[in-house]
Order: sequence, then C-alpha cells, then structure tokens
Amino acid sequence: MIPFLSKSAHMLPSRKTMSRFFLWALLLLSGTSQAAWKRVYSFERDWLVYQEAWKSFLPYVSSKHYNYHSKSLELHPEDFPKAYLAISPTENYHLFLQGTLFMALKKGETYRFPLDRFKSKDILTVYSENLEGLPKDFRLERDEKVAIVAKADFFSLETRYGAPFSNFFILSLLTVMACLAILFAAYPRVFSSFYRFSDWIRWEVKDEVWMRRPFALPNLLALFTLSLITSCLAYLIGFKSAQKEEFFSNADNFVTILPSIGYIFSKLGLSFALFISRFFVYYLFTDLFKLKGLANVHYFKSMQTNLQFFTVLFAVLCFYAVYVGPASAIDFTYFLYVVDFYFAFRFIYFFQSFQRSFSYPRLFLFIYLLIIEGQIILFGIRELIFPTYI
Repeated sequence: MIPFLSKSAHMLPSRKTMSRFFLWALLLLSGTSQAAWKRVYSFERDWLVYQEAWKSFLPYVSSKHYNYHSKSLELHPEDFPKAYLAISPTENYHLFLQGTLFMALKKGETYRFPLDRFKSKDILTVYSENLEGLPKDFRLERDEKVAIVAKADFFSLETRYGAPFSNFFILSLLTVMACLAILFAAYPRVFSSFYRFSDWIRWEVKDEVWMRRPFALPNLLALFTLSLITSCLAYLIGFKSAQKEEFFSNADNFVTILPSIGYIFSKLGLSFALFISRFFVYYLFTDLFKLKGLANVHYFKSMQTNLQFFTVLFAVLCFYAVYVGPASAIDFTYFLYVVDFYFAFRFIYFFQSFQRSFSYPRLFLFIYLLIIEGQIILFGIRELIFPTYI
C-alpha cells in the first residue's frame, strides 16, 4: 500500500505490468554485451627510480626509495597492442615523458592514453611533493566487449581473495595462544614476570632467579613466543599493506598454505637469531662501559617489554584487520609511529629503572643506552615487521 493514496483495483494490473517489464528488461540485459574497459596489466612490480650516482634507472626498493618524490615506468607499446595507459590518481601528480612535462593529473579523475602514441621505449615519470610509496593507480586496459552473461554473478563485485587472510588469522592466533598457554602452564612464575605490566609504573628492576640464566628453557620459550609474534606481525602487515614486497605481490604464493608457512618460519628464525644475538651485544657494550652485571638485566627487561608491547600490538592489529575485512588494505604508517614512540619511551624507562636499581655513572649509562636502543630504533625489529615502510 502506497502512503497517502487510496487502494484501488485498477492499480493491481499496472503493478503486474511494471514487474513483468523489469523482469524482461533484466533478462534481456543479462544476455547482451556492452563495451567495457578490461585491465590487461598492472605496473606494481615495474617501477623504477633514477639514481644520480649511477646515471640510470634502478628497480624501486620500498625500504630505500619509499620517500622519493618521483618514480618512473618504462613503457613498451609493442608488447600490448591496442592497449591504453589508464591512470586514476589518488593525489595530484605531474607527469613527465622523457624528462619533459607531459601533463598535470588531478586527483579523483581517470585518464586514458593510447599506447600507440608512445615510442617503442619511453620513460614515464610521476612526480609529487607528497609522494610516498608507489603512485596509484597505473594500469593497462583495452576497450573490449565483455559479455555480461559470462560473468559468474551479475551483481558481484570483484574482491580480493580472502582465504589466505582467514587461514592466517586462525592459525597464527591459535599458535600464539598455544605458546602462551604452554609458558603459563609450565612456568607460571616466569609467565607472570614477563607479563607484569605494573613494572611500567614502578620503574624498578626486581631480582629474578631466571634473569641470571638468560638461555634457560623458560627464557628460550618466551623468546620463541616473541619471535613467533614478530613473524606473524610481519606477515599480517605484508599481506594487508597496500605497498607490497615481492613475496606478497606474487599470487602463486597463496595457492597453497605452504609458502606462507615458509615465510613465517623464515621470519621467526631471523628474529630468534636477532634476539639471541642481542645478549652478546649487551654483554660486549656493558663490559666496554664498565656496567658490570647489567647485561642479564637489560636482556630480561628487553624481552619483557617487547613481549608485552608486541602481544598487545598483534592483538589490536588482528582485530582491526578483521574489522576492515580481508579485501581492504591498511596504511600502517601510524602504527609505525606507535612503535617508534614505544622504543623512545622504553629508552627513558630503562634509563630511570637502571639508575634507581644500580649505582652506575649517569653519563656512561646514558651513552650505553643511546647506542644500544638507538640501533633498535633505526634498524632491528622495525626492519623485520615494517620492511615496506622503512
């Protein structure tokens, strides 16, 4: 019943007629074809960066060239006959062809240029003062007639395959929880010491028995758990980041689960070796700065703070990734700022805690922590987790 109109008998036939009209229109539309732009190639792995020292273009490496203001492409029109260069910029770009300004691209618009107008080999350069990572969205398309009836679902939207993300979320979460459960069941006192969040308020160092044996089984189990969380974070950020590294750009790696498991275990082994080696670095520098007895304490406090922070970060990122969905990419720049703030604050926390618990010279302790913690802020664990943002 339509509001404010009286119901009448003559309206029923007209309603049936309209329904039949829309039904036949839908059936006719589903059997016809229409002109559409079909993507034939994406430039995600073809970007170049000009290096003044080499006087040539070198492949783009995200860890080195992320903040460069200009990125370039080498076009080969003969490889894609009758194709068009399609550009849908997400910000304002200046487009240069062979070093000469070609045109200005405005955010939110779509531009298409036939490849036939380019030479057999042209260098196309994109410049923007705010450019970070790779420009978006550059692709090759063809104007083809696409039969709508051939589509699996007329009303479906092409979405990103979400099975790898679902498998990762379930398996990684269960594995991390299993490691934490084993540590809690086998060594409850060690577990409570590592996850004693009140230490952030007290700013003091408690004398623990297992601190005197850095490579005891409980510490190795806690270190393995920390390495697993680190590797899972690296996989999650690599999978959900819009800026892909080589592993996540290859769709063949997600046909089966084995390549993903291999990636996580490779990161796990690398992070485990890195954390183990940190103790020897602590021992070397504490001996150099005459800070006797600090190596074990620093090693334990580093494990404790890392376990607490990265467990919370892993849980937050997992649930946030589930909230936005498997098809949505995430910009992790702000999360990288959170990690940087954590390490900067941890420097202050270590300095105040060690100063209260030991009678070391303030200058020696400050320089020691500045060197050791500065290594982590610049390199270290950040490079393992955020390789595409560093």
